[in-house]
Amino acid sequence: MGLTVDVLQDLDLHDLQAAARTALQETNAIALIELLEMLWSCDVEGANAVIDAVLLRLQQLRALR
Repeated sequence: MGLTVDVLQDLDLHDLQAAARTALQETNAIALIELLEMLWSCDVEGANAVIDAVLLRLQQLRALR
């Protein structure tokens, strides 16, 4: 849940770059998927920028497998 809390705090501060950067640094695919699910289903301002970052990071992690 740490990733989700960190990203939500960044979004609350309207710091989209920090929120996206946090997602791009994550190595736990399950945490990324949980974050993606939460952002997709909730109406959170700035969520689209983070969703893009989460999808990109998941692609990167997949390529490393």
